Amino acid sequence: MKSHFLIIFVLIQSVVLAQSEIIINDDFSKKVLGKELEIYEDLSGLETIESVTDAPFVQNTVTRPNLGFITGAEWVRTRVVNQSNFDLLYLIINQPLIDTVDIFILNERDSLLLHYTIGEAFSKTSHPHNADRNFIVPFYPESNSELNIYIRIATIEQITLPIYISNAEATWSMARDSNLLFGAYFGIIMVMMLYNLFIYISIRDISYLFYVIYVFFMGLTHAALEGFTHYYFWPESPKLANQSLFIFTALVSFSAIIFLREFLKTRVYAPTFHKISNFLLFYFGLVFILSLFFIHPIIHIASQVGITIVAVFIFITSLVVLRSGYSPAKFFLLAWSFLLFSIIIFALKDAGLIPATPTTNYALFLGSGIEVVLLSLALADRINILKKEKEESQESALRIAKENEAIIKEQNIKLEQKVSARTLDLESANKQLFITLNNLQEAQSQLVSSEKMASLGQLTAGIAHEINNPINYVMSNVPPLKRDIEDLLHILNTYDTISSGDDFKDVKAKIDDLKDQINLDFVRIEIDQLLDGIEDGAKRTAEIVKGMKNYSRADKGKINKIQLNESIKSTLVLLRSTIQDDIEIKKEFGDLPLVECESGKITQVFINIANNAIQSLEQSTSVKNKYLKIKSWHSGDYAYISFEDNGEGIAEKDIKKIFEPFYTNKEVGKGTGLGLSISFTIIENHNGTITVASEPGIRTTFTVKLPIESSIPYE
Repeated sequence: MKSHFLIIFVLIQSVVLAQSEIIINDDFSKKVLGKELEIYEDLSGLETIESVTDAPFVQNTVTRPNLGFITGAEWVRTRVVNQSNFDLLYLIINQPLIDTVDIFILNERDSLLLHYTIGEAFSKTSHPHNADRNFIVPFYPESNSELNIYIRIATIEQITLPIYISNAEATWSMARDSNLLFGAYFGIIMVMMLYNLFIYISIRDISYLFYVIYVFFMGLTHAALEGFTHYYFWPESPKLANQSLFIFTALVSFSAIIFLREFLKTRVYAPTFHKISNFLLFYFGLVFILSLFFIHPIIHIASQVGITIVAVFIFITSLVVLRSGYSPAKFFLLAWSFLLFSIIIFALKDAGLIPATPTTNYALFLGSGIEVVLLSLALADRINILKKEKEESQESALRIAKENEAIIKEQNIKLEQKVSARTLDLESANKQLFITLNNLQEAQSQLVSSEKMASLGQLTAGIAHEINNPINYVMSNVPPLKRDIEDLLHILNTYDTISSGDDFKDVKAKIDDLKDQINLDFVRIEIDQLLDGIEDGAKRTAEIVKGMKNYSRADKGKINKIQLNESIKSTLVLLRSTIQDDIEIKKEFGDLPLVECESGKITQVFINIANNAIQSLEQSTSVKNKYLKIKSWHSGDYAYISFEDNGEGIAEKDIKKIFEPFYTNKEVGKGTGLGLSISFTIIENHNGTITVASEPGIRTTFTVKLPIESSIPYE
């Protein structure tokens, strides 16, 4: 009985040993290891080759081990029995994303022969056996010998183990075929990118640009997945090699969603899915940001889950858009179906549910390449559809245009009849409007003249009063002056009556009596006083006449160089009779250069502004210490004159209309509302400006700005 159990035990052990070893004979080329492997999970990650040789390894039962995510390290071992003449073989781990791989080659007595440490966590140029994107290391079996191979794996990525043992010829043949396949794939990617980029530059359809961006990140993602980016782009940066896959995964998913939204017009044909895509964009944006700063298995899981969701989401969205009647979605759906099918095949192969063949090994690349081509065809088809729709639209527009042309011809006949009748009415109306316009222009001219006459009348009355005062003063001084002169003449006549024979003493006494009678000393003083008064009255009269001359000078309409300060003084002279005694005139005249202008018109502006200020002060019964301050200065190429008063001011709503013709806030019958409008026009014609600023109850300031040199020719 015991012998039976012993036989069964030996048979079981022989079966187990047979499953965990690979026999090399002279016909051997290459072998992918699956059930020939034993696996041990080192949860602590601290096991060494010495301690692990006696560890409880578990026999692998699938053709391609998928170890998932690990927290420590994973040990894999197999036995190579060399019954051939090969003295050089290669161990190939076709998974370039593993962070750290330690390979130990032991003889049958478990003595260490070779030890290699390689992986994505190391520079590609720092180890002589990192000369390929995959991990390829040589070992040297002796004829009729056995070797134990231990592989320690530590990585944050999901572990799938396509492990090969092959001879030199098969190794380089496999590498060559793989590189040729990937070269063809990346060639397709480049051709599709450049072709559609040129189309985008030609037609400026944003869908082509989004397609190019998506294909670009698709190619980079596959390049990172197969280790090409680490090998060719950043061989000295293991950190970037780790991060790049997650970064590119986030970017390709992000760009795929953007391309989907633009190409399928999801906002119109699938609004619900369009809103869901906003969440997915946020999700992959977050994955992208996190991938820039640190790497963690959670990010790997988040990327894989996100890609799966996006693949299903795009497939379903394409179906929804197609059912909504948008025909370009059929190519998009077909293209994405190929990619989705290849993803499923690739996942089933990694899970060991289907055999690993060249087709299943490269299913993802085949599906991706077909998808890229079909998406390019989808874009071309969409352009054809849009072109066809445009042609149909043009035909429809042409048909409608012809129908409209017939209708227009018919209507034109009727319209011509109506136009003829209407033309007569319009001609009659135009004549009436012309007459009305002439009447309005005459009325406006009369109003302007009325404003001028009103100002002139006011000035005339004031000037008459001003001239009357000095003239009356002169006239009142003439009679006493005449009387004093007669007294002097009487004395002189007395001197004429003296003869040579008269007694000198008698004559002198007579003349002294006469001087006492007329009070000669008083007469002398009085004559001086009377002459001074007459001279003062004459000067005041001359000053008024000069002011009137400046206001109504004969060179009106001509440009001359004048002193603005003198014009302001003339203005104050003309307005002196209208200024009440309680109004103080403050003058702050700066040193102004001669200014080119029409002096008469500029004086009229000063009179209008100053007169408005005086009238405002007269109406401000509650204001104490009334004043009108006139200030002049120049800055750069401009002269400035400001008129400031402390009257009641102007409301903000009135300031906007203050320069409009016929606008006035005076009582009815007091002004036409044209004074400031005329002043504004005069200053504008001089290429200057006139502005107003008012603080009701505090002050109002009108500021005139005039160019020192006029652009108008002058004589």
